[in-house]
Amino acid sequence: MRAEPKVAWNNDREEAAERTSGRVIATWLCELDGDTKAIIFTDDMTKPPNPTITIDANCVIGLFDADSATATSVGDLRTIFRRGLSGDASIAITTRIGADLGRDRNEARRAAMLAQLEMFPIVASIQRSRVDTSDPNVIVDPIHRALWREIQGIVFPSLTDASGKLVNKIADVDHLAGHQIAGRDVFVTDDRDLLRRHAELRSGPGILIMSPAECVRFLDDHAARLEARFLAPRSGDACHRDPRLRGTATFDYSANDGHFAFGSGVNLFETKWSKAGGDAVHAYRDPDSIDGIALAKGMTTIKGVTDAAALDFSSRARTPSTGQIVIWRNVNGIYAATRVVSVKDDTRGADRDELTFEFAILTDGSADFSQS
Repeated sequence: MRAEPKVAWNNDREEAAERTSGRVIATWLCELDGDTKAIIFTDDMTKPPNPTITIDANCVIGLFDADSATATSVGDLRTIFRRGLSGDASIAITTRIGADLGRDRNEARRAAMLAQLEMFPIVASIQRSRVDTSDPNVIVDPIHRALWREIQGIVFPSLTDASGKLVNKIADVDHLAGHQIAGRDVFVTDDRDLLRRHAELRSGPGILIMSPAECVRFLDDHAARLEARFLAPRSGDACHRDPRLRGTATFDYSANDGHFAFGSGVNLFETKWSKAGGDAVHAYRDPDSIDGIALAKGMTTIKGVTDAAALDFSSRARTPSTGQIVIWRNVNGIYAATRVVSVKDDTRGADRDELTFEFAILTDGSADFSQS
């Protein structure tokens, strides 16, 4: 879901800067194809995004009607909303909340809650012709219809028009679908039926669902990572350094002791490589910024790695071949993935030693690269 960052290559700093978005934070000189080039990097290439949080209707009602006998997690919800108002997270609600609150018979309470909600961004939900039937054919967009069916099959597998609290259950599925369509990070709810399905929702449609207390811990961990060890590569050599969060790198792995760093600060990964022969290369966890490395066996794309934490990080070295994925975990607990694109070996007919790899960093501390 993150936009592919842009790099402007030019001999002229000002001309290159005009071709990028964001504030210029670095200009490095590098020898490329026999010429000295200026590489312009801007702040929008390296800044990790804030977590995006979608709040379920039950949490909104519990927060703004804290005196209610059914209100739960009020303290945690207040913490989440404070984080949103302070800019540490992006808080939003879905359009279906209006329908939920519209069923409240207490007009004064309903009006007060709707007024409170005006301060928050709204995420569009499913467009449907009716809200009182479990028939997905009333959903306008066929892609959204398929997503709705998938979510409904997980959280309410036996849902029919005769089911109790039908409209409430339809709204629950609509909330989750709108959240996923918007590409947001975490859906926060106090609904036990939804929370019990967290594993299926994560492995199926890819929805990360949390209770308010879990979300507070998630935001605490995110803040801790941003305040964690600010890492720096051992060398400032621009030919062995790329501060972006994702991209493609090409370098001479026989120079700089095989080190190449990508990312920056908390999200820095200083990788180390050496010759292995043929289309393979050795990767090592030796640099100070690296806590462990693993080979994602059977994976051919970075997006195919959905649980990096489950891989084997027990070895000092791994030997990927062209097309294989290496997962790196830095000392701040952040995961990055590299996919070997090509390997050149000057002892096997190539004119130089050269490694090209794709890379992506999960700045939110998760282990799922499917949305990277």
